[in-house]
Amino acid sequence: MNGIKIITLVIIFFTGCINAYAQTDSVRVWNKWCSKKDTMLLFTTANNVISVYSPTLKPADIKLKSLDNSLRIGNHPEIKGDTLSVMAMPYPDKGKRMRLAIMYKKTNKIIKTIEFNSDIVPPLVARVGIIKTNEALRKDILAQMTLKSSFPNSLYSYPYAIKQYTFKVSHEKGSAIINVNGVFLTKDVLQQIKDAPTGTIIEFTGIKATCPECATRTLPDIKLKIK
Repeated sequence: MNGIKIITLVIIFFTGCINAYAQTDSVRVWNKWCSKKDTMLLFTTANNVISVYSPTLKPADIKLKSLDNSLRIGNHPEIKGDTLSVMAMPYPDKGKRMRLAIMYKKTNKIIKTIEFNSDIVPPLVARVGIIKTNEALRKDILAQMTLKSSFPNSLYSYPYAIKQYTFKVSHEKGSAIINVNGVFLTKDVLQQIKDAPTGTIIEFTGIKATCPECATRTLPDIKLKIK
Protein backbone atom coordinates (compact mmCIF):
# COMPACT_ATOMS: atom_id res chain seq x y z
CA MET A 1 0.00 0.00 0.00
CA ASN A 2 1.49 3.29 -1.06
CA GLY A 3 1.72 6.37 1.10
CA ILE A 4 -1.16 8.20 -0.58
CA LYS A 5 -3.60 5.34 0.13
CA ILE A 6 -2.47 5.17 3.76
CA ILE A 7 -2.95 8.90 4.21
CA THR A 8 -6.37 8.70 2.57
CA LEU A 9 -7.47 5.88 4.89
CA VAL A 10 -6.22 7.77 7.94
CA ILE A 11 -8.14 10.88 6.87
CA ILE A 12 -11.32 8.84 6.33
CA PHE A 13 -10.90 7.15 9.72
CA PHE A 14 -10.43 10.37 11.65
CA THR A 15 -13.20 12.11 9.72
CA GLY A 16 -15.55 9.29 10.67
CA CYS A 17 -14.50 9.54 14.31
CA ILE A 18 -14.98 13.28 14.33
CA ASN A 19 -18.42 13.01 12.71
CA ALA A 20 -19.48 10.31 15.16
CA TYR A 21 -18.33 12.42 18.08
CA ALA A 22 -20.07 15.49 16.69
CA GLN A 23 -23.34 13.60 16.36
CA THR A 24 -23.04 12.22 19.88
CA ASP A 25 -22.12 15.56 21.38
CA SER A 26 -24.82 17.50 19.55
CA VAL A 27 -27.84 15.30 20.30
CA ARG A 28 -30.22 17.00 22.73
CA VAL A 29 -32.74 15.02 24.79
CA TRP A 30 -35.35 16.33 27.22
CA ASN A 31 -38.74 15.58 28.77
CA LYS A 32 -41.23 18.07 27.35
CA TRP A 33 -43.11 18.22 30.68
CA CYS A 34 -40.08 18.73 32.92
CA SER A 35 -39.49 22.42 33.70
CA LYS A 36 -35.70 21.96 33.63
CA LYS A 37 -34.82 20.72 30.18
CA ASP A 38 -31.32 19.65 31.21
CA THR A 39 -32.70 17.32 33.91
CA MET A 40 -33.27 13.75 32.77
CA LEU A 41 -36.39 13.15 34.83
CA LEU A 42 -39.56 11.17 34.15
CA PHE A 43 -42.66 11.31 36.31
CA THR A 44 -44.62 8.27 37.50
CA THR A 45 -48.36 8.13 36.75
CA ALA A 46 -48.03 11.30 34.67
CA ASN A 47 -47.53 12.52 31.12
CA ASN A 48 -43.99 12.27 29.77
CA VAL A 49 -42.84 13.08 26.25
CA ILE A 50 -39.19 12.47 25.43
CA SER A 51 -37.99 14.84 22.70
CA VAL A 52 -34.81 14.38 20.68
CA TYR A 53 -33.08 16.93 18.47
CA SER A 54 -29.86 16.74 16.47
CA PRO A 55 -28.47 19.44 14.18
CA THR A 56 -26.56 16.80 12.22
CA LEU A 57 -29.27 14.15 11.77
CA LYS A 58 -32.79 14.31 10.42
CA PRO A 59 -35.48 13.11 12.86
CA ALA A 60 -36.37 10.34 10.40
CA ASP A 61 -32.80 9.00 10.71
CA ILE A 62 -33.09 8.58 14.49
CA LYS A 63 -34.35 5.47 16.25
CA LEU A 64 -35.19 5.25 19.96
CA LYS A 65 -34.93 2.10 22.03
CA SER A 66 -35.45 1.43 25.74
CA LEU A 67 -32.63 -0.61 27.23
CA ASP A 68 -34.39 -1.45 30.50
CA ASN A 69 -37.76 -2.88 31.60
CA SER A 70 -38.13 0.10 33.92
CA LEU A 71 -38.59 2.41 30.92
CA ARG A 72 -41.31 1.98 28.34
CA ILE A 73 -41.69 4.14 25.27
CA GLY A 74 -44.38 4.40 22.62
CA ASN A 75 -44.23 2.38 19.43
CA HIS A 76 -44.94 5.33 17.16
CA PRO A 77 -42.62 8.32 17.64
CA GLU A 78 -43.84 11.59 16.11
CA ILE A 79 -41.84 14.03 14.03
CA LYS A 80 -42.60 17.72 14.25
CA GLY A 81 -40.21 20.03 12.46
CA ASP A 82 -36.68 19.06 13.45
CA THR A 83 -37.65 17.16 16.62
CA LEU A 84 -38.53 13.51 17.26
CA SER A 85 -40.86 12.85 20.19
CA VAL A 86 -42.19 9.75 21.90
CA MET A 87 -44.46 9.02 24.85
CA ALA A 88 -42.64 7.47 27.81
CA MET A 89 -43.42 6.01 31.20
CA PRO A 90 -41.06 5.05 34.04
CA TYR A 91 -41.58 1.89 36.08
CA PRO A 92 -39.03 2.23 38.92
CA ASP A 93 -40.29 -0.95 40.60
CA LYS A 94 -38.92 -2.97 37.68
CA GLY A 95 -35.34 -1.75 38.04
CA LYS A 96 -33.06 1.10 39.07
CA ARG A 97 -31.79 1.98 35.60
CA MET A 98 -33.90 3.69 32.94
CA ARG A 99 -31.72 3.95 29.84
CA LEU A 100 -32.74 5.18 26.43
CA ALA A 101 -30.60 4.49 23.37
CA ILE A 102 -30.47 7.11 20.64
CA MET A 103 -29.62 5.17 17.47
CA TYR A 104 -28.77 5.86 13.85
CA LYS A 105 -31.61 4.06 12.08
CA LYS A 106 -29.64 3.02 8.98
CA THR A 107 -27.00 1.10 10.96
CA ASN A 108 -28.71 0.50 14.33
CA LYS A 109 -25.61 1.88 15.99
CA ILE A 110 -26.06 3.68 19.28
CA ILE A 111 -25.17 7.37 19.01
CA LYS A 112 -25.90 8.25 22.61
CA THR A 113 -27.32 6.62 25.72
CA ILE A 114 -29.40 8.68 28.16
CA GLU A 115 -30.18 7.54 31.69
CA PHE A 116 -33.31 8.90 33.32
CA ASN A 117 -34.38 9.14 36.94
CA SER A 118 -37.98 9.05 38.12
CA ASP A 119 -40.00 11.17 40.51
CA ILE A 120 -43.54 11.13 41.86
CA VAL A 121 -45.99 13.91 41.10
CA PRO A 122 -47.58 15.69 44.09
CA PRO A 123 -51.27 16.66 44.04
CA LEU A 124 -52.18 19.62 41.86
CA VAL A 125 -53.03 22.79 43.80
CA ALA A 126 -54.04 26.36 43.03
CA ARG A 127 -52.56 29.58 44.35
CA VAL A 128 -53.19 33.28 43.99
CA GLY A 129 -50.59 34.35 41.46
CA ILE A 130 -47.12 33.78 42.88
CA ILE A 131 -48.27 33.83 46.53
CA LYS A 132 -47.39 30.52 48.19
CA THR A 133 -48.19 31.35 51.84
CA ASN A 134 -51.57 31.43 53.62
CA GLU A 135 -51.30 35.16 54.36
CA ALA A 136 -50.00 38.13 52.40
CA LEU A 137 -49.95 41.91 52.32
CA ARG A 138 -52.97 43.48 50.67
CA LYS A 139 -50.77 45.20 48.07
CA ASP A 140 -49.15 41.90 47.16
CA ILE A 141 -52.53 40.20 46.71
CA LEU A 142 -53.81 43.07 44.57
CA ALA A 143 -50.68 42.83 42.41
CA GLN A 144 -51.67 39.34 41.26
CA MET A 145 -53.67 38.96 38.05
CA THR A 146 -54.71 35.30 38.00
CA LEU A 147 -55.11 32.07 39.89
CA LYS A 148 -52.39 29.62 38.93
CA SER A 149 -52.11 25.87 39.21
CA SER A 150 -48.93 24.05 40.18
CA PHE A 151 -47.41 20.84 41.46
CA PRO A 152 -45.66 22.01 44.67
CA ASN A 153 -41.92 21.36 44.90
CA SER A 154 -41.97 19.44 41.63
CA LEU A 155 -40.41 19.93 38.21
CA TYR A 156 -43.52 18.48 36.58
CA SER A 157 -45.00 21.19 34.36
CA TYR A 158 -47.96 19.71 32.51
CA PRO A 159 -50.13 22.66 31.41
CA TYR A 160 -53.17 22.69 33.68
CA ALA A 161 -55.18 25.91 33.64
CA ILE A 162 -57.84 27.27 35.97
CA LYS A 163 -61.21 27.51 34.20
CA GLN A 164 -63.49 28.73 37.02
CA TYR A 165 -63.70 29.48 40.74
CA THR A 166 -65.89 31.11 43.39
CA PHE A 167 -64.58 34.00 45.49
CA LYS A 168 -65.96 34.38 49.02
CA VAL A 169 -65.39 37.05 51.65
CA SER A 170 -67.17 37.88 54.89
CA HIS A 171 -66.42 40.53 57.53
CA GLU A 172 -68.18 43.06 59.77
CA LYS A 173 -68.69 45.47 56.87
CA GLY A 174 -70.35 42.95 54.60
CA SER A 175 -69.90 39.80 52.56
CA ALA A 176 -69.79 38.68 48.96
CA ILE A 177 -69.87 35.56 46.82
CA ILE A 178 -68.61 36.02 43.26
CA ASN A 179 -68.58 33.26 40.65
CA VAL A 180 -65.83 33.69 38.08
CA ASN A 181 -65.43 31.92 34.76
CA GLY A 182 -61.78 31.96 33.78
CA VAL A 183 -58.47 32.43 35.48
CA PHE A 184 -58.38 36.18 36.16
CA LEU A 185 -58.97 38.08 39.39
CA THR A 186 -61.82 40.26 38.15
CA LYS A 187 -62.46 43.91 39.02
CA ASP A 188 -65.23 42.86 41.40
CA VAL A 189 -62.92 40.43 43.21
CA LEU A 190 -60.13 43.00 43.47
CA GLN A 191 -62.54 45.60 44.79
CA GLN A 192 -63.70 43.25 47.54
CA ILE A 193 -60.07 42.66 48.51
CA LYS A 194 -59.45 46.43 48.61
CA ASP A 195 -62.47 47.02 50.84
CA ALA A 196 -61.94 44.13 53.27
CA PRO A 197 -60.44 45.03 56.68
CA THR A 198 -56.93 43.87 57.52
CA GLY A 199 -57.09 40.39 59.01
CA THR A 200 -59.94 39.26 56.74
CA ILE A 201 -59.64 35.79 55.26
CA ILE A 202 -60.62 35.57 51.62
CA GLU A 203 -61.54 32.25 50.06
CA PHE A 204 -61.38 30.75 46.60
CA THR A 205 -63.57 27.65 46.36
CA GLY A 206 -64.93 25.36 43.65
CA ILE A 207 -61.68 25.78 41.73
CA LYS A 208 -61.81 23.86 38.46
CA ALA A 209 -58.73 23.12 36.37
CA THR A 210 -58.33 21.41 33.05
CA CYS A 211 -55.56 20.46 30.64
CA PRO A 212 -55.28 19.25 27.04
CA GLU A 213 -57.03 15.91 26.56
CA CYS A 214 -57.88 15.38 30.24
CA ALA A 215 -60.91 15.62 32.49
CA THR A 216 -61.65 18.70 34.58
CA ARG A 217 -60.33 18.48 38.14
CA THR A 218 -61.52 20.16 41.34
CA LEU A 219 -58.62 21.61 43.33
CA PRO A 220 -58.41 22.27 47.07
CA ASP A 221 -59.81 25.57 48.32
CA ILE A 222 -57.54 28.54 48.96
CA LYS A 223 -57.82 30.52 52.20
CA LEU A 224 -55.70 33.65 52.26
CA LYS A 225 -55.43 36.14 55.11
CA ILE A 226 -55.02 39.84 54.27
CA LYS A 227 -52.18 41.41 56.26
